[in-house]
Amino acid sequence: MYVIGRLEPDHRSGCIYWSGSVTVDPGPADTATMLIGEAVNKHSVLVLGDADVAAGLALWLNTSPALKRHPGASLWRAMPLPTEFGRAA
Repeated sequence: MYVIGRLEPDHRSGCIYWSGSVTVDPGPADTATMLIGEAVNKHSVLVLGDADVAAGLALWLNTSPALKRHPGASLWRAMPLPTEFGRAA
C-alpha cells in the first residue's frame, strides 16, 4: 500500500499527505487552476495498491502546469503506507 506525501517542516509531523482531491479554481475566460487537496486526518488519505500508479500520480502532482503549487513547497512523492496509519487508513 502506498500514499503520496511531501515534507512540510511547519507541520507537527513534518510531512503531509495527498487526499486524492483536486478542485478547480475558475479563472477569467477559459482558464482554471486546479488546487491540490491535502489530507487533514488519516481517514482522508488516498491509499494506493500499486507503486507505479502512486509514482505516476506524484509525478503528475509535481509537473502538471494546471496544478497550483507554491514554488517553495517540497515535491510530492510516493511512499509506502506509514505503519502509524495502521489499518484505519
